[in-house]
Amino acid sequence: MRKLIFILGLSLQIAAYAQSYTLPVIESLAIQNYPLIKQSDLLNKTAQLSVENIQRALYPQVTLHGQASYQTDVTSIQIPIPGFSPSPLSKDQYRATIDVQQHIYDGGINKTMTQIVQAGNKVALLKNEVNIYQLKERVTQLYCSILYTQSVIGQIELINKDLNQALSKVEALHKNGLVFKNNVLQIKAQILKNQQKLTEVIASKKIVLDALGLLTNTPFQLSTQFEKPDTILAADNQDEFERPEFRLFDAQKNNIQSQLALIDAKNNPKISAFLQTGYGRPALNMLKNDFALFGIGGIRLQWSLGNFYTAKREKTILQNQTLLVQNEKETYSLNHRVELQKFLDEIEKLNSLIVADKELIELRDQIKNTSLVQLNNGVITANDYLKEVNEFDQANQLLIQHQTQIIQSKLQYHLTKGKSN
Repeated sequence: MRKLIFILGLSLQIAAYAQSYTLPVIESLAIQNYPLIKQSDLLNKTAQLSVENIQRALYPQVTLHGQASYQTDVTSIQIPIPGFSPSPLSKDQYRATIDVQQHIYDGGINKTMTQIVQAGNKVALLKNEVNIYQLKERVTQLYCSILYTQSVIGQIELINKDLNQALSKVEALHKNGLVFKNNVLQIKAQILKNQQKLTEVIASKKIVLDALGLLTNTPFQLSTQFEKPDTILAADNQDEFERPEFRLFDAQKNNIQSQLALIDAKNNPKISAFLQTGYGRPALNMLKNDFALFGIGGIRLQWSLGNFYTAKREKTILQNQTLLVQNEKETYSLNHRVELQKFLDEIEKLNSLIVADKELIELRDQIKNTSLVQLNNGVITANDYLKEVNEFDQANQLLIQHQTQIIQSKLQYHLTKGKSN
Protein backbone atom coordinates (compact mmCIF):
# COMPACT_ATOMS: atom_id res chain seq x y z
CA MET A 1 0.00 0.00 0.00
CA ARG A 2 2.87 2.37 0.79
CA LYS A 3 4.33 1.51 -2.61
CA LEU A 4 1.03 2.54 -4.23
CA ILE A 5 1.06 5.84 -2.34
CA PHE A 6 4.65 6.42 -3.44
CA ILE A 7 3.77 5.75 -7.12
CA LEU A 8 0.81 8.12 -7.04
CA GLY A 9 2.89 10.82 -5.37
CA LEU A 10 5.66 10.36 -7.90
CA SER A 11 3.20 10.66 -10.80
CA LEU A 12 1.96 13.96 -9.39
CA GLN A 13 5.53 15.26 -9.12
CA ILE A 14 6.30 14.23 -12.70
CA ALA A 15 3.13 15.94 -13.92
CA ALA A 16 4.21 19.13 -12.20
CA TYR A 17 7.34 19.29 -14.35
CA ALA A 18 5.81 17.85 -17.53
CA GLN A 19 5.62 19.80 -20.75
CA SER A 20 2.24 21.36 -21.48
CA TYR A 21 0.46 22.06 -24.76
CA THR A 22 -2.40 24.28 -25.85
CA LEU A 23 -5.00 23.48 -28.49
CA PRO A 24 -3.70 26.08 -31.04
CA VAL A 25 -0.20 24.61 -30.73
CA ILE A 26 -1.51 21.06 -31.28
CA GLU A 27 -3.54 22.22 -34.29
CA SER A 28 -0.48 23.93 -35.76
CA LEU A 29 1.65 20.79 -35.30
CA ALA A 30 -1.03 18.63 -36.92
CA ILE A 31 -1.39 20.95 -39.92
CA GLN A 32 2.37 21.15 -40.44
CA ASN A 33 2.60 17.35 -40.40
CA TYR A 34 -0.44 16.77 -42.63
CA PRO A 35 0.58 15.57 -46.13
CA LEU A 36 -2.13 17.67 -47.82
CA ILE A 37 -0.37 20.86 -46.71
CA LYS A 38 2.20 20.18 -49.45
CA GLN A 39 -0.50 20.20 -52.13
CA SER A 40 -1.01 23.95 -51.89
CA ASP A 41 2.50 24.67 -53.13
CA LEU A 42 2.17 22.08 -55.91
CA LEU A 43 -1.18 23.50 -57.01
CA ASN A 44 0.22 27.05 -57.15
CA LYS A 45 3.24 25.93 -59.16
CA THR A 46 1.04 24.00 -61.59
CA ALA A 47 -1.28 26.97 -62.05
CA GLN A 48 1.69 29.29 -62.63
CA LEU A 49 3.06 27.00 -65.35
CA SER A 50 -0.37 26.81 -67.00
CA VAL A 51 -0.67 30.60 -67.01
CA GLU A 52 2.80 30.94 -68.52
CA ASN A 53 1.83 28.51 -71.29
CA ILE A 54 -1.32 30.51 -72.02
CA GLN A 55 0.67 33.76 -72.15
CA ARG A 56 3.04 32.22 -74.66
CA ALA A 57 0.14 32.06 -77.10
CA LEU A 58 0.63 35.83 -77.48
CA TYR A 59 4.16 35.29 -78.81
CA PRO A 60 4.69 35.16 -82.60
CA GLN A 61 3.76 31.73 -83.91
CA VAL A 62 6.33 30.41 -86.39
CA THR A 63 5.57 27.44 -88.64
CA LEU A 64 7.84 25.72 -91.17
CA HIS A 65 6.33 24.08 -94.26
CA GLY A 66 7.90 21.99 -96.99
CA GLN A 67 6.20 20.48 -100.01
CA ALA A 68 7.17 18.57 -103.15
CA SER A 69 4.40 17.59 -105.54
CA TYR A 70 3.71 16.25 -109.00
CA GLN A 71 0.53 17.05 -110.85
CA THR A 72 -0.92 15.67 -114.04
CA ASP A 73 -1.62 19.06 -115.58
CA VAL A 74 -0.51 22.66 -115.18
CA THR A 75 -1.88 26.03 -116.16
CA SER A 76 -0.92 27.14 -119.68
CA ILE A 77 -1.84 30.03 -121.98
CA GLN A 78 -3.26 28.70 -125.24
CA ILE A 79 -3.90 32.11 -126.80
CA PRO A 80 -0.86 33.42 -128.70
CA ILE A 81 0.25 36.85 -127.50
CA PRO A 82 2.63 38.79 -129.75
CA GLY A 83 5.97 39.38 -128.06
CA PHE A 84 5.13 37.12 -125.10
CA SER A 85 6.00 33.46 -124.98
CA PRO A 86 5.99 32.15 -121.36
CA SER A 87 7.84 28.97 -120.53
CA PRO A 88 5.55 26.03 -119.73
CA LEU A 89 5.25 25.23 -116.04
CA SER A 90 6.82 22.06 -114.71
CA LYS A 91 4.51 19.35 -113.43
CA ASP A 92 6.89 18.73 -110.53
CA GLN A 93 6.71 21.64 -108.10
CA TYR A 94 8.61 22.48 -104.88
CA ARG A 95 8.00 24.91 -102.06
CA ALA A 96 9.48 25.63 -98.63
CA THR A 97 7.97 28.41 -96.50
CA ILE A 98 8.21 30.06 -93.10
CA ASP A 99 4.87 31.35 -91.76
CA VAL A 100 4.78 33.87 -88.92
CA GLN A 101 1.53 34.89 -87.22
CA GLN A 102 1.12 37.45 -84.46
CA HIS A 103 -2.14 37.97 -82.59
CA ILE A 104 -3.21 41.60 -82.43
CA TYR A 105 -6.60 40.98 -80.83
CA ASP A 106 -7.70 37.49 -79.82
CA GLY A 107 -11.18 38.48 -78.64
CA GLY A 108 -10.11 38.26 -74.98
CA ILE A 109 -9.50 34.49 -75.07
CA ASN A 110 -6.01 34.69 -73.58
CA LYS A 111 -7.12 36.86 -70.69
CA THR A 112 -10.17 34.71 -70.03
CA MET A 113 -8.21 31.45 -70.16
CA THR A 114 -5.81 32.90 -67.58
CA GLN A 115 -8.75 33.78 -65.34
CA ILE A 116 -10.16 30.25 -65.70
CA VAL A 117 -6.85 28.69 -64.65
CA GLN A 118 -6.57 31.03 -61.67
CA ALA A 119 -10.21 30.45 -60.68
CA GLY A 120 -9.78 26.68 -60.99
CA ASN A 121 -6.64 26.82 -58.87
CA LYS A 122 -8.54 28.80 -56.23
CA VAL A 123 -11.20 26.07 -56.14
CA ALA A 124 -8.53 23.37 -55.77
CA LEU A 125 -6.77 25.30 -52.98
CA LEU A 126 -10.02 25.77 -51.07
CA LYS A 127 -10.91 22.07 -51.41
CA ASN A 128 -7.53 21.37 -49.87
CA GLU A 129 -8.27 23.90 -47.13
CA VAL A 130 -11.60 22.18 -46.41
CA ASN A 131 -9.78 18.88 -45.87
CA ILE A 132 -7.30 20.59 -43.54
CA TYR A 133 -10.18 22.19 -41.65
CA GLN A 134 -11.68 18.75 -41.11
CA LEU A 135 -8.32 17.80 -39.58
CA LYS A 136 -8.80 20.61 -37.03
CA GLU A 137 -12.18 19.15 -36.08
CA ARG A 138 -10.59 15.73 -35.59
CA VAL A 139 -7.77 17.20 -33.49
CA THR A 140 -10.31 19.06 -31.34
CA GLN A 141 -12.17 15.83 -30.58
CA LEU A 142 -8.95 14.07 -29.57
CA TYR A 143 -7.87 17.06 -27.48
CA CYS A 144 -11.17 17.06 -25.55
CA SER A 145 -10.85 13.31 -24.95
CA ILE A 146 -7.42 13.91 -23.44
CA LEU A 147 -8.78 16.72 -21.25
CA TYR A 148 -11.46 14.35 -19.97
CA THR A 149 -9.07 11.49 -19.15
CA GLN A 150 -6.63 13.98 -17.65
CA SER A 151 -9.32 15.28 -15.26
CA VAL A 152 -10.58 11.78 -14.41
CA ILE A 153 -7.06 10.65 -13.53
CA GLY A 154 -6.69 13.63 -11.21
CA GLN A 155 -10.04 12.88 -9.58
CA ILE A 156 -9.17 9.20 -8.98
CA GLU A 157 -5.85 10.20 -7.44
CA LEU A 158 -7.61 12.64 -5.10
CA ILE A 159 -10.14 9.98 -4.04
CA ASN A 160 -7.35 7.50 -3.41
CA LYS A 161 -5.60 10.11 -1.29
CA ASP A 162 -8.74 10.44 0.85
CA LEU A 163 -9.07 6.67 1.05
CA ASN A 164 -5.45 6.24 2.11
CA GLN A 165 -5.91 8.79 4.87
CA ALA A 166 -9.03 6.96 6.01
CA LEU A 167 -7.17 3.65 5.82
CA SER A 168 -4.44 4.92 8.13
CA LYS A 169 -7.01 5.96 10.72
CA VAL A 170 -9.02 2.73 10.44
CA GLU A 171 -5.86 0.62 10.76
CA ALA A 172 -5.01 2.51 13.94
CA LEU A 173 -8.52 1.89 15.26
CA HIS A 174 -8.22 -1.78 14.39
CA LYS A 175 -4.95 -2.09 16.29
CA ASN A 176 -6.69 -0.65 19.32
CA GLY A 177 -9.55 -3.11 18.89
CA LEU A 178 -12.14 -0.44 18.18
CA VAL A 179 -13.20 -1.68 14.72
CA PHE A 180 -13.33 -5.02 12.96
CA LYS A 181 -10.64 -6.01 10.44
CA ASN A 182 -13.34 -6.16 7.78
CA ASN A 183 -13.43 -2.34 7.79
CA VAL A 184 -9.73 -2.25 6.91
CA LEU A 185 -10.17 -4.82 4.15
CA GLN A 186 -13.11 -2.97 2.60
CA ILE A 187 -11.12 0.26 2.29
CA LYS A 188 -8.12 -1.61 0.86
CA ALA A 189 -10.41 -3.31 -1.68
CA GLN A 190 -11.84 0.06 -2.73
CA ILE A 191 -8.33 1.49 -3.20
CA LEU A 192 -7.41 -1.48 -5.42
CA LYS A 193 -10.66 -1.07 -7.35
CA ASN A 194 -9.84 2.59 -7.94
CA GLN A 195 -6.36 1.59 -9.02
CA GLN A 196 -7.89 -0.72 -11.64
CA LYS A 197 -10.07 2.13 -12.82
CA LEU A 198 -7.00 4.39 -12.95
CA THR A 199 -5.18 1.81 -15.06
CA GLU A 200 -8.09 1.69 -17.51
CA VAL A 201 -8.29 5.49 -17.80
CA ILE A 202 -4.51 5.77 -18.28
CA ALA A 203 -4.71 3.14 -21.04
CA SER A 204 -7.52 5.10 -22.71
CA LYS A 205 -5.46 8.29 -22.47
CA LYS A 206 -2.47 6.52 -24.06
CA ILE A 207 -4.62 5.41 -27.01
CA VAL A 208 -5.72 8.99 -27.64
CA LEU A 209 -2.18 10.32 -27.09
CA ASP A 210 -0.81 7.84 -29.64
CA ALA A 211 -3.41 8.92 -32.21
CA LEU A 212 -2.64 12.59 -31.57
CA GLY A 213 1.07 11.83 -31.70
CA LEU A 214 0.71 10.31 -35.17
CA LEU A 215 -1.24 13.32 -36.42
CA THR A 216 1.29 15.81 -35.03
CA ASN A 217 4.46 13.70 -35.39
CA THR A 218 5.13 14.45 -31.72
CA PRO A 219 5.88 11.83 -29.04
CA PHE A 220 3.56 12.63 -26.12
CA GLN A 221 4.16 11.14 -22.68
CA LEU A 222 1.49 10.17 -20.17
CA SER A 223 2.81 12.98 -18.00
CA THR A 224 2.30 15.56 -20.75
CA GLN A 225 -0.23 18.16 -19.68
CA PHE A 226 -2.83 19.72 -21.98
CA GLU A 227 -4.24 23.09 -21.02
CA LYS A 228 -7.95 23.80 -21.08
CA PRO A 229 -8.70 26.28 -23.89
CA ASP A 230 -10.43 29.60 -23.32
CA THR A 231 -13.90 29.03 -24.70
CA ILE A 232 -15.72 32.34 -24.51
CA LEU A 233 -18.80 32.68 -26.68
CA ALA A 234 -19.11 36.25 -27.93
CA ALA A 235 -22.38 37.60 -29.26
CA ASP A 236 -22.27 37.31 -33.03
CA ASN A 237 -24.40 36.87 -36.10
CA GLN A 238 -25.25 33.21 -36.65
CA ASP A 239 -25.74 33.86 -40.38
CA GLU A 240 -22.08 34.84 -40.84
CA PHE A 241 -19.73 31.93 -41.44
CA GLU A 242 -15.98 31.97 -41.98
CA ARG A 243 -15.59 28.30 -42.84
CA PRO A 244 -13.58 27.47 -46.00
CA GLU A 245 -16.60 25.65 -47.47
CA PHE A 246 -18.39 28.96 -47.98
CA ARG A 247 -15.36 30.48 -49.70
CA LEU A 248 -15.26 27.32 -51.83
CA PHE A 249 -18.85 27.85 -52.98
CA ASP A 250 -18.01 31.45 -53.96
CA ALA A 251 -14.87 30.31 -55.78
CA GLN A 252 -16.88 27.72 -57.73
CA LYS A 253 -19.32 30.42 -58.83
CA ASN A 254 -16.43 32.67 -59.90
CA ASN A 255 -14.98 29.79 -61.89
CA ILE A 256 -18.29 29.36 -63.73
CA GLN A 257 -18.41 33.11 -64.44
CA SER A 258 -14.96 32.84 -66.05
CA GLN A 259 -16.25 30.03 -68.28
CA LEU A 260 -19.21 32.23 -69.27
CA ALA A 261 -16.77 34.97 -70.26
CA LEU A 262 -14.87 32.45 -72.39
CA ILE A 263 -18.01 31.76 -74.44
CA ASP A 264 -18.28 35.46 -75.28
CA ALA A 265 -14.57 35.65 -76.05
CA LYS A 266 -14.83 32.78 -78.54
CA ASN A 267 -17.59 34.63 -80.37
CA ASN A 268 -15.54 37.82 -80.73
CA PRO A 269 -13.65 38.57 -83.97
CA LYS A 270 -9.91 37.93 -84.01
CA ILE A 271 -7.30 40.10 -85.71
CA SER A 272 -3.77 38.97 -86.45
CA ALA A 273 -0.79 39.96 -88.58
CA PHE A 274 0.85 37.37 -90.81
CA LEU A 275 3.99 37.02 -92.85
CA GLN A 276 4.99 34.23 -95.20
CA THR A 277 8.32 33.96 -96.93
CA GLY A 278 9.70 31.05 -98.87
CA TYR A 279 11.57 29.57 -101.77
CA GLY A 280 10.19 27.36 -104.50
CA ARG A 281 9.15 26.67 -108.05
CA PRO A 282 6.97 28.31 -109.05
CA ALA A 283 7.03 31.29 -106.73
CA LEU A 284 4.22 33.83 -106.59
CA ASN A 285 4.66 34.54 -110.27
CA MET A 286 2.91 31.52 -111.75
CA LEU A 287 4.12 32.40 -115.24
CA LYS A 288 7.75 32.04 -114.30
CA ASN A 289 8.98 28.46 -114.14
CA ASP A 290 12.11 29.12 -112.02
CA PHE A 291 13.12 28.69 -108.39
CA ALA A 292 12.78 32.02 -106.61
CA LEU A 293 12.33 33.66 -103.22
CA PHE A 294 8.92 35.09 -102.41
CA GLY A 295 7.07 36.74 -99.53
CA ILE A 296 3.62 37.95 -98.54
CA GLY A 297 2.32 39.72 -95.43
CA GLY A 298 -0.75 41.48 -94.15
CA ILE A 299 -3.57 41.70 -91.58
CA ARG A 300 -6.09 38.91 -91.16
CA LEU A 301 -9.61 39.17 -89.71
CA GLN A 302 -11.23 35.98 -88.50
CA TRP A 303 -14.75 35.75 -87.11
CA SER A 304 -16.25 32.33 -86.61
CA LEU A 305 -20.06 32.49 -86.64
CA GLY A 306 -20.60 28.81 -85.90
CA ASN A 307 -20.23 29.35 -82.13
CA PHE A 308 -23.36 31.50 -82.08
CA TYR A 309 -25.45 28.38 -82.69
CA THR A 310 -24.45 26.81 -79.36
CA ALA A 311 -23.49 29.84 -77.24
CA LYS A 312 -26.96 30.38 -75.76
CA ARG A 313 -27.31 26.76 -74.63
CA GLU A 314 -23.77 26.69 -73.25
CA LYS A 315 -24.52 29.81 -71.20
CA THR A 316 -27.77 28.31 -69.92
CA ILE A 317 -25.92 25.18 -68.79
CA LEU A 318 -23.35 27.25 -66.90
CA GLN A 319 -26.03 29.47 -65.38
CA ASN A 320 -27.82 26.36 -64.13
CA GLN A 321 -24.55 25.18 -62.60
CA THR A 322 -24.27 28.52 -60.80
CA LEU A 323 -27.78 28.06 -59.40
CA LEU A 324 -26.88 24.54 -58.26
CA VAL A 325 -23.81 25.84 -56.41
CA GLN A 326 -25.88 28.60 -54.82
CA ASN A 327 -28.46 26.03 -53.74
CA GLU A 328 -25.73 23.87 -52.19
CA LYS A 329 -24.41 26.91 -50.33
CA GLU A 330 -27.86 27.79 -48.96
CA THR A 331 -28.46 24.17 -47.88
CA TYR A 332 -25.05 23.99 -46.22
CA SER A 333 -25.70 27.30 -44.46
CA LEU A 334 -29.09 26.15 -43.17
CA ASN A 335 -27.67 22.89 -41.82
CA HIS A 336 -24.91 24.76 -40.03
CA ARG A 337 -27.32 27.27 -38.51
CA VAL A 338 -29.23 24.29 -37.12
CA GLU A 339 -25.95 22.91 -35.74
CA LEU A 340 -25.09 26.26 -34.15
CA GLN A 341 -28.45 26.45 -32.40
CA LYS A 342 -28.03 22.88 -31.17
CA PHE A 343 -24.65 23.76 -29.67
CA LEU A 344 -26.07 26.89 -28.02
CA ASP A 345 -28.92 24.88 -26.48
CA GLU A 346 -26.46 22.22 -25.33
CA ILE A 347 -24.20 24.86 -23.78
CA GLU A 348 -27.12 26.42 -21.93
CA LYS A 349 -28.15 23.01 -20.58
CA LEU A 350 -24.60 22.17 -19.50
CA ASN A 351 -24.19 25.50 -17.73
CA SER A 352 -27.23 24.70 -15.60
CA LEU A 353 -25.97 21.17 -14.93
CA ILE A 354 -22.54 22.44 -13.87
CA VAL A 355 -24.09 24.83 -11.35
CA ALA A 356 -26.10 21.92 -9.90
CA ASP A 357 -23.01 19.65 -9.98
CA LYS A 358 -21.00 22.10 -7.89
CA GLU A 359 -23.79 22.42 -5.33
CA LEU A 360 -24.11 18.63 -5.15
CA ILE A 361 -20.34 18.20 -4.76
CA GLU A 362 -20.30 20.67 -1.89
CA LEU A 363 -23.06 18.72 -0.13
CA ARG A 364 -21.48 15.34 -0.88
CA ASP A 365 -18.13 16.60 0.44
CA GLN A 366 -19.74 17.60 3.74
CA ILE A 367 -21.49 14.23 3.98
CA LYS A 368 -18.22 12.40 3.20
CA ASN A 369 -16.30 14.31 5.84
CA THR A 370 -19.04 13.70 8.40
CA SER A 371 -19.01 10.01 7.54
CA LEU A 372 -15.25 9.89 8.11
CA VAL A 373 -15.72 11.34 11.58
CA GLN A 374 -18.47 8.81 12.27
CA LEU A 375 -16.22 6.02 11.01
CA ASN A 376 -13.43 7.12 13.32
CA ASN A 377 -15.90 7.12 16.23
CA GLY A 378 -17.22 3.69 15.34
CA VAL A 379 -20.70 4.96 14.59
CA ILE A 380 -20.74 3.59 11.04
CA THR A 381 -18.89 0.87 9.18
CA ALA A 382 -16.31 1.26 6.42
CA ASN A 383 -18.94 0.13 3.94
CA ASP A 384 -21.16 3.08 4.91
CA TYR A 385 -18.23 5.46 4.56
CA LEU A 386 -17.23 4.03 1.17
CA LYS A 387 -20.78 4.51 -0.03
CA GLU A 388 -20.53 8.24 0.68
CA VAL A 389 -17.06 8.39 -0.88
CA ASN A 390 -18.42 6.81 -4.06
CA GLU A 391 -21.34 9.25 -4.13
CA PHE A 392 -18.86 12.12 -3.80
CA ASP A 393 -16.70 10.59 -6.55
CA GLN A 394 -19.67 10.13 -8.91
CA ALA A 395 -20.70 13.76 -8.37
CA ASN A 396 -17.17 14.87 -9.32
CA GLN A 397 -17.14 12.53 -12.31
CA LEU A 398 -20.37 14.12 -13.54
CA LEU A 399 -18.87 17.58 -13.13
CA ILE A 400 -15.79 16.55 -15.11
CA GLN A 401 -18.00 15.07 -17.84
CA HIS A 402 -20.17 18.18 -18.08
CA GLN A 403 -17.17 20.53 -18.02
CA THR A 404 -15.52 18.58 -20.84
CA GLN A 405 -18.77 18.50 -22.81
CA ILE A 406 -19.26 22.25 -22.52
CA ILE A 407 -15.68 22.87 -23.65
CA GLN A 408 -16.20 20.58 -26.63
CA SER A 409 -19.56 22.17 -27.47
CA LYS A 410 -18.04 25.66 -27.42
CA LEU A 411 -15.09 24.54 -29.53
CA GLN A 412 -17.44 22.88 -32.01
CA TYR A 413 -19.52 26.06 -32.10
CA HIS A 414 -16.41 28.05 -33.04
CA LEU A 415 -15.38 25.46 -35.62
CA THR A 416 -18.84 25.45 -37.15
CA LYS A 417 -18.69 29.24 -37.39
CA GLY A 418 -15.21 29.03 -38.86
CA LYS A 419 -13.50 30.99 -36.09
CA SER A 420 -10.17 30.11 -34.53
CA ASN A 421 -10.18 28.54 -31.09
